[in-house]
Amino acid sequence: MTNKQMCESPSFYEIQVKGTFDESWSDWFGGFTITRENGKTLLAGQAIDQAALLGILAKINDLGLVILTVMRIDR
Repeated sequence: MTNKQMCESPSFYEIQVKGTFDESWSDWFGGFTITRENGKTLLAGQAIDQAALLGILAKINDLGLVILTVMRIDR
């Protein structure tokens, strides 16, 4: 698979941020599941392409939260 194919195909991601917000925000984050623990939040879900992932990261940034990790998970 080429880099272009990886960026243009749906992929599963886990994004960890410092700070917490309620699970009810899941729809706003493209249906990603939200798990809170020890002052951190884990968002996990599928982004249809890299542009969708960047949109989610922008929303996190707009909330003023610090992004700790972004991992693409091969399934």
